Amino acid sequence: MSSNKMDRRKFMKNVSATVLGIATIPWLEGTSFGKSEQGAKVEQRTLGKTGLKVTSVSMGVMNCSDPAVLQRAFDLGINFYDTADCYMGGRNEELVGKAFEGKRQQVFIQTKVHDGDEKKMRASVERSLRRLRTEYIDVLIWHNFNSTKEVSDPKLFEFMTKMKKEGKARFTGFSSHSNMASLLKEASQSNQHDVALVSYNFTHSKNLKEAVALAAKSGIGIVAMKTQSGGYKKEKMGGLNPHQAALKYVLTDQNVSCAVPGVTTVEEIEECAAVMRTLLTEQNIDELKRYHGFLRGRICTFCGGCSGECSYGVAHQDLLRVVAYHEGYGEDRLIREALEDKELAKNIQLCSDCSSCSVVCRRGLDVKAQMKVVQTLLRPS
Repeated sequence: MSSNKMDRRKFMKNVSATVLGIATIPWLEGTSFGKSEQGAKVEQRTLGKTGLKVTSVSMGVMNCSDPAVLQRAFDLGINFYDTADCYMGGRNEELVGKAFEGKRQQVFIQTKVHDGDEKKMRASVERSLRRLRTEYIDVLIWHNFNSTKEVSDPKLFEFMTKMKKEGKARFTGFSSHSNMASLLKEASQSNQHDVALVSYNFTHSKNLKEAVALAAKSGIGIVAMKTQSGGYKKEKMGGLNPHQAALKYVLTDQNVSCAVPGVTTVEEIEECAAVMRTLLTEQNIDELKRYHGFLRGRICTFCGGCSGECSYGVAHQDLLRVVAYHEGYGEDRLIREALEDKELAKNIQLCSDCSSCSVVCRRGLDVKAQMKVVQTLLRPS
């Protein structure tokens, strides 16, 4: 065995033991490492049992308000776009609809619907179709599942089946920001979901990686969001710019069909698109280690480790998302939208009235201190 191969093996072993403080990162075992960036080349992967050929780097449109960014993404060959009925009060879907009018057959659009009675859900889908200027939605998913009960709810399956039969949705699934591993394992057994949109990045553990593999094996197309773990600008990180590295890291997992990084500028979509068909390098790993050091104790990574610890049943991960909105994304608009969630308002009041906090973060986040930040951010002006 050559010394070069030994050095490569030793390097990968060290990566597995040290990056992010995670005990092991098995998916790096077969990863090829390169020494330089290559020119962008479009890469397509199959979105699970849907059979759709989607670009490995696709686009999360949530925070984008500039049609030029969508046009540039399209010109770069990106063909899968994620939006939602609630983003920007519906204006986000309108942006997508207008951008791809006349190009509908060349792109795939994923949007979302919230759980409710059938009348409300149907009205939501109809609004999405009008805003998107289309007769069908390629992937219609339930927005923000948190429990395995939701993943297997027959009432929701019944509604989605109707949407498919009526030609309003080609494929269906769900999204989740927390407890992703448990939800993916449950979905793998139900055989009802075509797609799962989950928070998945270099801060997550082996457990989620295994659940992603299980879901993919069952035919579920995995779409990764929150791939850059916060979206901090390099100005806030002393010039560190690890976002291409973070995106590459996710895409080394071949069980991921595509990633939908949230971008707002032409420069950002070009940076993300350039990752396709490039290799994860030793420099990238160093960037991620430095980024992990920056993130530690700063924001919630939605690992799910604290689930069920609050005696009042508060889902702290949902509340802590607003810190990421403010600190990472720099999008206080999302905080204002969060205030419209009655359940969130109820939970923040419970935290305000609590004299102690029993929740312990496995990643070193001072939950009690962070909740004070959340309370300040969510306080109506």
